[in-house]
Amino acid sequence: MKSRKKKNLRGSKKGQRGKFELRFYAGYKGEEIPRAVVIGSREFVIDEIATRERVLDKKSGKTFEVFKCRMEGKPVVIKVHESGEWEISFPNED
Repeated sequence: MKSRKKKNLRGSKKGQRGKFELRFYAGYKGEEIPRAVVIGSREFVIDEIATRERVLDKKSGKTFEVFKCRMEGKPVVIKVHESGEWEISFPNED
């Protein structure tokens, strides 16, 4: 069985650390749907959002949203916490 490694990026919508940014579609309810990832000066547009689900972490009691997307033809998982922090995972395709 092949192990699946992931590359992860972390950041915050407020006061970005480093050069990673997650851009959202801002509808009438505010920032809702991720539309692009900016790494350095390069913008990667999210082609498709396959699934979106709200998840409750039973240990911490905190909720977050998980978006399973495709960006430049590759799978991407974006986790957005209520605090405004986010994580991006790039799972390897088999």
